[in-house]
Amino acid sequence: MQYDIEKNNWAKISHSKVLQEQYILRSYLNFLNHGCKSFGFNQNQLVQLKKSSATYLATSGSANPLTDDEKNFIEMFSRGTNHYHNHGLESISSCAEAVRQIRRKQKHKSSIYSNKVDGQKVFRKEREYTHGFFNGQSVHKKFETLSQCFAQKWWRDKQSRTNIIIKVDALSQKISYEKAERGRAGNWNYNSDERNTLILTPSWFKNVFMKGLATTIYKSKTAFIAKANPIEVSEKIKSQNLNAYVVDVVTCYDGIIDVEHDLYCLAYESKPSEQLSVHDDFGGNVPLPQGEAHKMGLTNNVIYTPAETINSVSSNFRRAENVMSGRVQKNILDAMGV
Repeated sequence: MQYDIEKNNWAKISHSKVLQEQYILRSYLNFLNHGCKSFGFNQNQLVQLKKSSATYLATSGSANPLTDDEKNFIEMFSRGTNHYHNHGLESISSCAEAVRQIRRKQKHKSSIYSNKVDGQKVFRKEREYTHGFFNGQSVHKKFETLSQCFAQKWWRDKQSRTNIIIKVDALSQKISYEKAERGRAGNWNYNSDERNTLILTPSWFKNVFMKGLATTIYKSKTAFIAKANPIEVSEKIKSQNLNAYVVDVVTCYDGIIDVEHDLYCLAYESKPSEQLSVHDDFGGNVPLPQGEAHKMGLTNNVIYTPAETINSVSSNFRRAENVMSGRVQKNILDAMGV
């Protein structure tokens, strides 16, 4: 992921420790991959420099595999009379150590990297992918669980009177749904008998929820965005810091859901998303099913905060743009207390 500080991206990076670490890691790797070539070292010398300091390599005996000529070449840099000549080369080993520390932190309790089971080291081919959330499962399984949990919570909070079951299909690129046969008005026992079913893709959590797009107002009612694909727009739209998507919107009336495909959505991001790791295994905010945490052996140690956005959805792009302009202006006036 590439960031250009000069193009007003610092505001996004400064609000997220994850993005800051990614930027630092990428910068150090760029230095190690490209900057080291300026010294004219061969691959063997670079490998050893990344492991140990230049002073150690130039003075040690049989502890490293460098030839006398290779060590003498390093010594030319590390034995200068100037203080900065003596220590300038140490930046290579220092940057390599910084990369190792950042990667070690990222691997800790990662969903795609786990090399310990019951405190014992486990090699990649021997790993068990059934022993816990955020602890060795595949990426699809991670986002499948996140999408299902946060989507189900959305319906409990925003449309609590609509009975719906959320499922996630990792093998499908399209959403699908099944309507309840009868709504609230036509069935006195609606709460126990009737259920809608909505099947999402695992990418919903990352591409919709974390971008702040899950909730929208469509036809004057609260609606659920089930899928969002970004699209290219004119420079005029980009200059207003607006993002454009083609979305699938789920509406509900009388307890029965319906889906409208390929609508236009414009979104203005007022605050970026954030992920914060916590040390307490159950200190995160993933809305796990009640009573299921211990049975499923899940670990919940990340606080996910979606982006805050103002958005507008319509079947007509120009109409979505006009409505969006009015909502942004209203938000600005409300913030000013006008």
